[in-house]
Amino acid sequence: MTESHKPNRRQAIKYLIAGAAASACPIPEEVLARGDWTQGAGAPVHAQLESEINTICHKVRDGAQFALPKPSAEHEVVIVGGGPSGLMAAYRLRSQDVLLLEKEPRLGGDALSEEWQGEWYSTGSAYADGEALEALCREIGMEIYRIKSVDAAIINGRLVPSFWEGGFRESPYPESVKKSFAKFQADMKGIDTEKSAEKLDSMTFAEILSPYAPEVKLWFDNFGPNNWGADTENTSALVGVESAQWGGGLSSRRYTWPGGLGRISAALEAAINKAGSGRIRKNATVVSVENAGSGVLVSYFHDQELITVRARAAIIACPKHIGKHIIKGLPTEQFQAMNAMRYAPYLVINACARQVIYNGSYDTDIPAPSPIVDFNVAGWVVERDSKETKRRQVLTCYVPRPEADRVQILDDAYVLGFGQKVVELLNTWFPGAREKIEEVHIYRRGHPLFMSAPGVTTRLAPKIRQPFGNVFMAHSDSEGDVSTYESAQQAANRTAAQVMQALKKRAAGRVPDGAGRQTA
Repeated sequence: MTESHKPNRRQAIKYLIAGAAASACPIPEEVLARGDWTQGAGAPVHAQLESEINTICHKVRDGAQFALPKPSAEHEVVIVGGGPSGLMAAYRLRSQDVLLLEKEPRLGGDALSEEWQGEWYSTGSAYADGEALEALCREIGMEIYRIKSVDAAIINGRLVPSFWEGGFRESPYPESVKKSFAKFQADMKGIDTEKSAEKLDSMTFAEILSPYAPEVKLWFDNFGPNNWGADTENTSALVGVESAQWGGGLSSRRYTWPGGLGRISAALEAAINKAGSGRIRKNATVVSVENAGSGVLVSYFHDQELITVRARAAIIACPKHIGKHIIKGLPTEQFQAMNAMRYAPYLVINACARQVIYNGSYDTDIPAPSPIVDFNVAGWVVERDSKETKRRQVLTCYVPRPEADRVQILDDAYVLGFGQKVVELLNTWFPGAREKIEEVHIYRRGHPLFMSAPGVTTRLAPKIRQPFGNVFMAHSDSEGDVSTYESAQQAANRTAAQVMQALKKRAAGRVPDGAGRQTA
């Protein structure tokens, strides 16, 4: 959901990346005001900030009341949220009269793609490996690009290729640590996560890691925030063990596009528009969803106007930290489950370079305490075999932040300071990188990933996804496990099927109330 009265916030600032010391401190306020940092030595770098716009959402969170108008239009289905699950639900329901409402000026949620001088890059979701999602992509005419790369790592400042495929044995870790990584890898394969799901989901991943060398925990203290929003102390052991069994960057099924999974979002938008005009409304911030008789009323701001529409069903495809405030009359248990969900703030920093910095693998992981937890080569799937080093390149660097830093990411100086840190770290790992980087594009989000904490998968998500009257719960946070395009697809398929069943029953004269009872 996005505010309609403001453009998407994008701020361009020119500054100079200073020497090594500059990476340790944020940009001073007087520098921001001047817009040109001339301290130190280095190549001029343009920094671009882009953010979500949440003014109205914050008002709803803080209890603002609105004078809701009477319905001015009717639809069969209204979908709240144009991220992956909302897009896929709208696509599945494209034969119906659907209205998709998205608060941002673009669709895709955390899966957005942008372009810099012909190079596509991601501002969030990077790759997938699900067969069902691959089938959907083929259905909407997308070519599948296999990644064909095992993840590397940077250990104590040194690049280690194919880390989980035995590369850790050649790392600069002490021999005892290498043995601990090997034991951990073997032990995880022996755990039956299906039989032990509830037990594991009641534990933290840190408990599972306690017998191993501290370096194993440090690895996942950064891998977790990048993939499911939480360090090991806040990660469900179920999620941690399953990720270890999956093997990180070993899957041969992984695929992506230049620009990441935002390309799926764009293709789905085109497919929905092809099915019929007027189905998508951007810059539309929903403030109220309320069951009303055999239908539902949805109220939203668009172009500073508050509009109410009536629908036969609504799908809540936005995160539940928003949903719990806009859905009126939620059952106490369901509200409490939504309220217990936690979400991590996140920065994605794209380093746009005039020349190639690194092309040795698609994805590279860095253990804690590095602020960059991972980076990937944005154009890898089309440029991995290129020997040309003078071409442009974008490295997408992931910089998740702890929950306590959520307010700080609203501070431009704080965020731009991480832009500096990214450039300096890349220059440390790949000497000469600073001189090659022309622009740094930073996208900040306050709640992009739900944290896969203990209890989310087996205890909270089953309660969250229960239908409530004519309202059905999508979004990946209703599925538990990990926030991915694949889990969003699972939520979309489930809610689309529920809506179709409800519409058929209603057409037959039986109106389900979402709790298993039938009313005339």
